[in-house]
Amino acid sequence: MQGYSSVPNPGYQPPPYQAGGYPQPGGYPQAPGGYGASPYQAQGYVNQPMPQTAVPVNHFGFAYTYVLDPMQELALSTGVLIRQQPQFFEQISGCETPNRYFVFSQSPQTGFKMLFLCKEQSECCQRNCCAASMREFVMDIKHIANVGAINENFSNSFVHVNKPFKCTCCCLERPEMIATYAAGNEIVGKVKQPFSCCDPIFTIYDNAGTMRYFVHADCCQCGICCTGFCAKMSEAVFNVYRDGNMGHPVGSIVKKVANLSELVTSADSYQVNFPADAKPNEKLLLIITTLMIDYQFFEEKAGQNDNNTVHSY
Repeated sequence: MQGYSSVPNPGYQPPPYQAGGYPQPGGYPQAPGGYGASPYQAQGYVNQPMPQTAVPVNHFGFAYTYVLDPMQELALSTGVLIRQQPQFFEQISGCETPNRYFVFSQSPQTGFKMLFLCKEQSECCQRNCCAASMREFVMDIKHIANVGAINENFSNSFVHVNKPFKCTCCCLERPEMIATYAAGNEIVGKVKQPFSCCDPIFTIYDNAGTMRYFVHADCCQCGICCTGFCAKMSEAVFNVYRDGNMGHPVGSIVKKVANLSELVTSADSYQVNFPADAKPNEKLLLIITTLMIDYQFFEEKAGQNDNNTVHSY
């Protein structure tokens, strides 16, 4: 890669988390300014054209650009939009296919920037015979750095998320998702769904096993307790609390009202509003929590517009 380290960035100051010792994922070599080198460079994109970050593209009904370093972008982001790709083949065939999600950072100043493509890897039997809240899969989170990455020949794995099979029964065999960086297998953290009688809750742990956030939702929201058209046309809000302190929410995860393509398929969209003091790895765990919420509450069987909420507590 020629000239990557000399890309101008006048006046840039590294965010506070670097000074506090935030670990560099997967041992990326240090780059000027204190950040680890971009995964685009560190994970083998040699002799490839530079990513086209300046020219906006439009594949999802809005204009967006790309970024060289997703962790740097997360450090500066106040929130992300997660769009699940509609699978029209599912509606026609009735056969459940692997899920795919696109993650965009967003701000009033810079607009939308694509960060990740999240691809489920699972067995056909589990997808079609097991409830989504129970089934086993690996989620491959790829850093999208170029318009050519949409064809998946120009993208690279950034994080692997493992969701083991869990035969969920009340307080036994509770669902969890464990995330590791693709380079070096360094643990990012873990998301768990403890048992609850009514309101859904999720707990988020860092790589040291310390609980960082507690996510809670009111089960009486129409977006959660209803099914079919009513659920699709209603928001569902999951509030984020610091360290289990439910006095005041510090962020939120919102399932948005469905657009037309989502209304006729099982796809959903989510708005994640990060806590003001969240570090990039914590923001990454909140993105993974959103994916888990989708599987536990809003993943529908192929050919049905119906929640599987009944399986989720």
